[in-house]
Amino acid sequence: MGYNKHNVAKKKPKKNYIDNKHFEKTIKLYLEDNETYEVEVVELFDLLITNILLSFKFKVEFDDAKQECFCLVLKTLKNFSPEKGSAFNYFTTVILNNLKLLYTKRKKYMDKLHEYRKIRGDFGVAGHHDENTHKDPSTQP
Repeated sequence: MGYNKHNVAKKKPKKNYIDNKHFEKTIKLYLEDNETYEVEVVELFDLLITNILLSFKFKVEFDDAKQECFCLVLKTLKNFSPEKGSAFNYFTTVILNNLKLLYTKRKKYMDKLHEYRKIRGDFGVAGHHDENTHKDPSTQP
């Protein structure tokens, strides 16, 4: 553990912490040489996306959301400019906006599904109508 000018022990960065300077440097190097820095940039984005998903607790399917965020981050990587702000802030905003969109789409889908099932009288939930209730008796064994 190192010491700062006041002789107070500095904490080591946590493994789930992203150092913005290192993050920006890695992004720049990746944009110059994708193959050499691919693993490192993917690890950093994996950490960022995972931390956001766990921190904000969006009601989305974790693995699908993570994959969608990765795709979006890789598409928007070339648009990042350090002059406009930090990489951490930029990509956090990109990821959060995407998660909000995914959540909204899922919620609308689930609402429509619920309405459809309500109309059919088929909830598929314990204590509600069973889908077998509305089958044609002539097709039953």
